[in-house]
Amino acid sequence: MKITHLERRGTVVPFLPGILSPPELDEFTPAYPKPIGERFHDLLYVHTDTGLTGIGMSGPYFERHEDQPPDLLGKDPGSFEPRTLGGGGWQIALLDLLGKSIDWPLCRIFGGKLQDSVLVDYWISRMGPEATAAAARRAVVAGFHGIKIKCRWEDNNVAERAFAVHEVAPSLRIVLDPNERFHNLANSLELARQLEGLDVVFEDPFPKTDLKEYRQLKEATSVLIAPHFQNPQQVIHAVEMQAVDAINVAPSDWGFLDMARIAEAADIPVWQASNVDPGLFDVLRLHASAAAPNCTFGSDLCGNFVHEHSLMKEPLVQGGRAIVPDGPGLGVELDEAAVAKYQVFHEQWH
Repeated sequence: MKITHLERRGTVVPFLPGILSPPELDEFTPAYPKPIGERFHDLLYVHTDTGLTGIGMSGPYFERHEDQPPDLLGKDPGSFEPRTLGGGGWQIALLDLLGKSIDWPLCRIFGGKLQDSVLVDYWISRMGPEATAAAARRAVVAGFHGIKIKCRWEDNNVAERAFAVHEVAPSLRIVLDPNERFHNLANSLELARQLEGLDVVFEDPFPKTDLKEYRQLKEATSVLIAPHFQNPQQVIHAVEMQAVDAINVAPSDWGFLDMARIAEAADIPVWQASNVDPGLFDVLRLHASAAAPNCTFGSDLCGNFVHEHSLMKEPLVQGGRAIVPDGPGLGVELDEAAVAKYQVFHEQWH
């Protein structure tokens, strides 16, 4: 089997109403210089002389740019070691192609299908209590068991938003994610004491420079404490410090599995992070999650249902759980009509 040509289809898929912050709450950084709803994502295709095609997705970006693909033309996909393929983009397409060539779902390549489905939380950005309550109602109707809420201390409405969720949807677990912008232990303790008795998780409440303070917060409140970690060394340190109740794991594939297995040895549950990308990236993360038995907190595999379209033929999440596909590779098909609708450019290499 040889790779014969490559395709790149740039897409922009708007978010559904009620998911993102209102314009007056938009925040801009070097990584996000424009509103999140203006992001591009590339669908990537690796075609072969056997008729098999691997599909992948790039990470988000804001300005169209020239992209020279990796040196893949003429190569045998079977010559790539799966463990060397990670991080997204063309690597997803190659992993998909490897799975299709041996008739294995990707979760088996990742170590085995240890879960048939993975718990997923609903997701919203910063907004007011009324809009938050409306989102919680939608989440319950759709069968979700938890809701992740982007927030920050300066909003002065974090507790009010949590109570608004609890009032209309008392069964929902509430994950508050300020991206470290509760700022310090004192603020986090004050907020945690206001929320005692609710099923609440603090994700990354303040900078992780001293995990002794995370342990203090964990020991002082019933709120569950869950940092967002980037590498295995952070997990090892948190285990040694007994500083966390759960971990949100940033890497999406092999790195996720390495970190999840360290946490599993310490009986710590994990969940998958995301960039709120459209559906295909969620599928990659889902296959890795299925190979981690301790991926039991609601994962952030939300991009597939917070946009106007997932770009896939079938929904990924049903009743608050992402169903692991049984087909080879990623095990999903793109909805070509939807791809055509949201496509903004197309490039090919032969």
